Amino acid sequence: MAKFLHLFKKKKTIEERVKSIQQGDIALKEQLIQEYIPFITKSLSNQLHKYIELENDDVFSIGLIAFNEAIDKYDEKKGNFLSFASLVMKSRVIDQWRREYKASQRIKTVQLLNENREEIQEDAAIEEGFESQIELKIDMATLVERMKDFGVSLEDLIKSAPKHGDTKNTAIKIGRYVYENQLLREKFIRTQNLPITQIVKNLEVSKKVIQRNRKFIIAVIFILESNLDTLKHYLSIEEGSEVDAT
Repeated sequence: MAKFLHLFKKKKTIEERVKSIQQGDIALKEQLIQEYIPFITKSLSNQLHKYIELENDDVFSIGLIAFNEAIDKYDEKKGNFLSFASLVMKSRVIDQWRREYKASQRIKTVQLLNENREEIQEDAAIEEGFESQIELKIDMATLVERMKDFGVSLEDLIKSAPKHGDTKNTAIKIGRYVYENQLLREKFIRTQNLPITQIVKNLEVSKKVIQRNRKFIIAVIFILESNLDTLKHYLSIEEGSEVDAT
């Protein structure tokens, strides 16, 4: 009977399991890491937009270490554990790429040290731009993967991005409106349809504007609810330019 009743015992959430690990359950930690190896590889693959091998890929090792770090550092205030772990993995991959790039540039920097200070400053600017490109590439790959469920590809997103500044700002405004309204956001995620009636009524925009910019608006919503900092920065710049223009 006890064995039968055990089937009805409520299964612990991953957040509860992580808390047990933090309280000293080492065996559970090993079990959890092994259990979530598919999540680790999928998360890394989505971020880097490439297949991750378990045995011969250094990135997988970085992801494994980062997942372990996420278990140690997680607390309930950080929300969903898997989202937190994915963010930690992304950060550690960027850190590793940054170290590798800096190492490759170290000899050149030393040589320039006794030559031209402007060249050193230019080199530092190039390095900063390189790091930004890495993070942007990862964030874009993550966004594209997220939008697949809504039938939107990277090519679709590029083609559908509003060309006119006013139209782009209107689309961002619509996306932010849906994101900040919890009921509308949940309905959108559940039905995969934008709440056109409410948007037209409350924002006083035409139905045609919403339909023409649907894919871009969806992207805005996903960016706002994510940890994609480079893309959030892009939206803030666009919104800022609208304020400056008024």
